[in-house]
Amino acid sequence: MNIYTLDIPLCKDFSLMLKTFSKKVIFLEDPLNQRHLFHASTDLLQSLFILPLHISKDCWQQTSMFALAESLEIPILFIYKRSKRMEDPQVLPKKTLYEIIAVPANSVEIKIKFKSLQNISMQLYSAKMNEQELEKINKKSKKSLHIARNFQQLGLPLSIQKKDIEIHGLFQPSSELSGDLFYWMEVDDGKYGFIIIDVCGKGIHTALISMSIRTLMPDLIKRVKDPIFITKELNKHMGQLFQDMQKISVNNSYFTAFIGYVNTRTRLIEYVNCGHPPAFMYSPCTNEIHNLSQGSIPIGLIPDMPIKKVVFQYDAGSRFITYTDGLSESFNRPAVNRFENIEREFIDNVHLDTHDLLQKLLVSRMKHSEINDDICIIAGTLF
Repeated sequence: MNIYTLDIPLCKDFSLMLKTFSKKVIFLEDPLNQRHLFHASTDLLQSLFILPLHISKDCWQQTSMFALAESLEIPILFIYKRSKRMEDPQVLPKKTLYEIIAVPANSVEIKIKFKSLQNISMQLYSAKMNEQELEKINKKSKKSLHIARNFQQLGLPLSIQKKDIEIHGLFQPSSELSGDLFYWMEVDDGKYGFIIIDVCGKGIHTALISMSIRTLMPDLIKRVKDPIFITKELNKHMGQLFQDMQKISVNNSYFTAFIGYVNTRTRLIEYVNCGHPPAFMYSPCTNEIHNLSQGSIPIGLIPDMPIKKVVFQYDAGSRFITYTDGLSESFNRPAVNRFENIEREFIDNVHLDTHDLLQKLLVSRMKHSEINDDICIIAGTLF
């Protein structure tokens, strides 16, 4: 252990005592300018300051060394002379550890004090190193999660703005990664397919499941062109994804989805709602809202799931929204389901352009309570 003190009578006398223990003492002349001696963490671990218990404010070396010990958390052994009139010390360390000993002291007492400081210093050093290592791991994890989130966002489709259809989306993850996702594309001239999913649960595993589904979407939507068969393909995919995992919780292996196709030439919509919150479609001719909620149970629960497809014709100028439950549910106590609120907000703002409509829905949800779940919304107009 490296022992540092000041060239003052009390400290010099105590240093002479330490020589009998083969302890080398280093005298600091200008503590602040000699701060470089304690840059390395190993130097801090093996360092000890010896200071008078009653620090004189007139002695700048004493106050400087005390401040240095506090800032670098170097242990201090305070020494004082026994007297009948003992005054309380003006100040004691708040950050670093310390011991106090009266001089002259016997060899046993000195050994105990040194051993105590060394042991505690080792424990604190070990705890600090563990904390720093955890901090490094957390920083690395946050950076990796941020990169993964960027990949998720890059996988989102561009808006469609054509004479026959307009589709926009809003993606608002509650954390770095999301289990929610949407996708759409034009599959034929005048025919468009779209899908929105919400993987059950939270955490990295939900993001991995959603991204595995995202890789299938372009081919499925363009090749299959039917919501029923897409549902079956995704259900099969979930079965294969988890078949080798033992004792997997059902809560970690299913997702809700809304899968739809729009044919702008025939003005037909066909969809399957797989346990997803109901989508809404507004008809300008009748001024009515249609609730699109039929289809099936969530995907991934059972191998042979019953599926019902709904097909209907829409009016020119119809508008629609579909969303994940982060928009409709509040997990504050008591839990609140906002389906009716969303339907009303959709009707009240159906005159807005699609971008402003999406922002209105999000702001309304933010005003209601803290957002603690991912939010995805698809909104569009069928001309």
